[in-house]
Amino acid sequence: MNDTRNAKKEKKQHIQVFVRVRPINNAEKAGKSATVVDIPSNKEVVIRERPHDKFTKKFTFDKVFGPHSKQIQVYNAVVSSLLEEVLAGYNCTVFAYGQTGTGKTFTMEGTDNDPSLHWQTDTTAGIIPRALSHLFDELRVLGVQEYSVRVSYLELYNEEIFDLLSPSEDAAKIRIYEDPTKKGAVIVHGLEEMSIHTKNEVFNILQKGSEKRQTAATLMNDHSSRSHTIFSITVHIRENTIEGEELLKTGKLNLVDLAGSENVGRSGAVDRRAREAGNINQSLLTLGRVITALAEKAPHVPYRESKLTRLLQESLGGRTRTSIIATISPASINLEETLSTLDYAHRAKNITNRPEVNQKFSKKALLQEYIEEIERLKKDLIACRERNGIYLTPDSYNEMQSLIEFQSKEIEEKLNHIKALEECMNSKERIFSELKSITSKQANELLSTKNELKSTVNALMSTSTRLAISEREKEEQKFLVEKHANTENILLSQVQTVLDVADTATSDVNKLHDKIFRKLQIGQQNKSLGQQFKNNIKERIQKIEADIASHTKNLMQFSTSMKDHIEAQSVSVSEDIGKAIQVMSQDLVNFKQNIINELMKNMNDSYLRHQQWLGNKSENVTAMTNIKISMLNNISSHIVQKFHQLLENKLAEGLQALNTDISQNIDNLIESTKESMTSISKCSTEKRVRLNNDMLEIREHIENIRQGQKDIIEKRTNFAKMMDDLQRCFNEVQKEQEENHFSICNILDNIDETCRTINNQASDTCKIKTEKQNDLQERFRSDLEIVKKVVVEGTDKSRLLNESAIAQGKISIDQFQSNINKNCDTLMSFKNCVENNITEMQQKMAKDKSFILSAINDMYMKVYTTSNEHIKCFDDCKMAFMTVFTEMSKKLESENINAENVNSKSILEMQEILDQVDKFFTEDLYRDNPTGLTPAKKDFQYSKKLIKTSPHERLLKRYRETLKDIEDTENEPVIPLNTSTKQAVDTS
Repeated sequence: MNDTRNAKKEKKQHIQVFVRVRPINNAEKAGKSATVVDIPSNKEVVIRERPHDKFTKKFTFDKVFGPHSKQIQVYNAVVSSLLEEVLAGYNCTVFAYGQTGTGKTFTMEGTDNDPSLHWQTDTTAGIIPRALSHLFDELRVLGVQEYSVRVSYLELYNEEIFDLLSPSEDAAKIRIYEDPTKKGAVIVHGLEEMSIHTKNEVFNILQKGSEKRQTAATLMNDHSSRSHTIFSITVHIRENTIEGEELLKTGKLNLVDLAGSENVGRSGAVDRRAREAGNINQSLLTLGRVITALAEKAPHVPYRESKLTRLLQESLGGRTRTSIIATISPASINLEETLSTLDYAHRAKNITNRPEVNQKFSKKALLQEYIEEIERLKKDLIACRERNGIYLTPDSYNEMQSLIEFQSKEIEEKLNHIKALEECMNSKERIFSELKSITSKQANELLSTKNELKSTVNALMSTSTRLAISEREKEEQKFLVEKHANTENILLSQVQTVLDVADTATSDVNKLHDKIFRKLQIGQQNKSLGQQFKNNIKERIQKIEADIASHTKNLMQFSTSMKDHIEAQSVSVSEDIGKAIQVMSQDLVNFKQNIINELMKNMNDSYLRHQQWLGNKSENVTAMTNIKISMLNNISSHIVQKFHQLLENKLAEGLQALNTDISQNIDNLIESTKESMTSISKCSTEKRVRLNNDMLEIREHIENIRQGQKDIIEKRTNFAKMMDDLQRCFNEVQKEQEENHFSICNILDNIDETCRTINNQASDTCKIKTEKQNDLQERFRSDLEIVKKVVVEGTDKSRLLNESAIAQGKISIDQFQSNINKNCDTLMSFKNCVENNITEMQQKMAKDKSFILSAINDMYMKVYTTSNEHIKCFDDCKMAFMTVFTEMSKKLESENINAENVNSKSILEMQEILDQVDKFFTEDLYRDNPTGLTPAKKDFQYSKKLIKTSPHERLLKRYRETLKDIEDTENEPVIPLNTSTKQAVDTS
């Protein structure tokens, strides 16, 4: 086995746990016990607590064998791989655990132990015979020359150890000691080991031990094992090291068949069998506690509480690779024991071991130990034959012998322990010294051998190399000379071709030089013409710039003057309109106050005259009659009131007429003012639109000039592309032209911006004037509305007073009519008198009416005169506005004409410049007339690269590769060239 595998096995490994389910036996079938164990897969076991119960418990193991599994299947899965580990020097353990009657002994020992059958045959043979048969086959296949196989077979019955291979049945001489060389391992002192050599011996030993084993019949098993057995197989294999030393490799396989746990009540065990069952259960309980402690990684594991656990200490948590086969019954009657077994087995999966390879021993040390043991036995045999000693009575002798034997055992145990420690120390020291001496000796031998080999190889290789190098160098020099001769011939033809091409190229170069000289002359002439053309263009452009600057200055002055003139006219018109409005407002207020004062004065005078006249007449009427004095007084008061109302009605009618006339005049004034303002606004708007149109025309002219300049630039660019050879000569001219172009564009942009500014200022001025006119119109309209409102309110009050007087007059007339009808006779006498009085009163009222009408006529004439004056004032303002706008229009037209003239002049000058540029490039510039002597472009046909001989290294490499292929074909060795002696030695 290789070291990699050994290193892998020395890591921690979990104990492998297998489960085997036996078939239902006849007793269980007779008891109609159902199956509660299911195997859904080869690694799972499912337990039902009752038949057909849905509640199950599932366990997972490394492998599960069903009721119909074969012995060979169990062996291949469990033991076959462990046997390889045993041959590699490991200790391995397999033990069967389970309830009594579940097939542990059948699995370990089997029933058909025919030595003629092969271990791979599908028979009922158990693990133990198959393992030994397999072991001998493996030793034969591996070709091991020297080996020994020793077996031991012990029984643990009632906590006492018995050797099943010993002829005597004395258990007192077998004792358990701690192995000082291995922690956790034990030594069973007094246990006999038998050496076996054939398969027949295996089966004989197994049969002999099985016959001595304690078995008994119970209700649960007719051949129940009443003890635990451990069958140990120890293999010693001789190995030879590199140094030639012989070592012994030891491997051990422990096959444990545990007694089954049982229920004393169900098994029917009594007396001795009951004590056996108690001891078995006690040891198995201790084993379960050990498994639980190891699975839970408890700090203390109770190995010493039972001899079974002491014997299995190394297999449980030690340096042994361990596998457990848990056997269970599928019957429901054994459900409790089955669950207990599976729980223990499942906990055992968590136990980890650290397998280690056993130490290899020297064959000499073992032989020396065996020789000393033989000598001691010979001495004891001689003493017995000669009967030299002291004779005692049998009782004393037996007592002394037992005491000596007990003391000798104690001494022997101590001595064995000391001896084991000393032997261990001596063996370690001896092995170390031997290994050290052997290592130093072999190192010296190896060094000397290497030196001799190196010197010999160097001498041989140097001689062979020199010979091969000499021969190869000769051939290589010959090969190189041939290659150089071929290269010279090819170079001669290439040089001749190159010389012909050089002659042709020289002639062409002379012609090209003539053309270049002619080009230079034309270039110098064109350069002077270009400088002159540049100066002319510069003067023309400076003149255009001066004209544009002058025109721009004039535009600025015109804009400033127009702005000042418009502002002055606006201020003047605003002042005139304000004065007119103030005069109109003051006149209207004065007219109103005069009318009211004159009306009040006339009313008071008329009232006083009427009152005086009525007083006189009242005295005359009182004198006429005393009977109707009260009625006449009432009539007199009513008549006076009616007269007052009548006067007021007349006054209301006059005021109404006045109101109507004034309102009509004011409306006419408002309409005329509105028409004037509308005409002024319309005129201003038309002027602004005309000015905008002029500005747009100027802008279009500017855009046309800019577009013409762009066309000139495009033409110049195209011409520059065609004249690539003259580009260097005209770089400065082109740069100055571009600068002039940008300056012209900037000037035109400034003109455009100035025109826009003038346009915007004119527009803003027109807007401001229009807004002021609108404000003036609104203010004038509001004042007229106020006057009209005051007059209307006075008229409305008079009209309301007149209407109320009329209504009261009608009521009074109706009352007087009734009174007059009643007193008609009485008043008839007074009628004539009253008529006379009325006639007089009508005359006086006619006089008053004519006076009031004349006053109203005077006031109307004054209002009419004032209105005419106001209309004349507004007409004057209108004429002033018209004059201002006419002057502005004329000035704008003149400036428009000037701008058009400047634009036309600029366009003409730019066209002249363009014509000069065209004339310069088409007529003035000198042209290079072709002579027909310039050589045409052609490709010279000659070799671009001169051939040269490949580097010697490359030629030699190819030559050597060719020789190597030939030599490989002829199976002749090729000695590599150009390699050092050291490389040759290392390669060999």
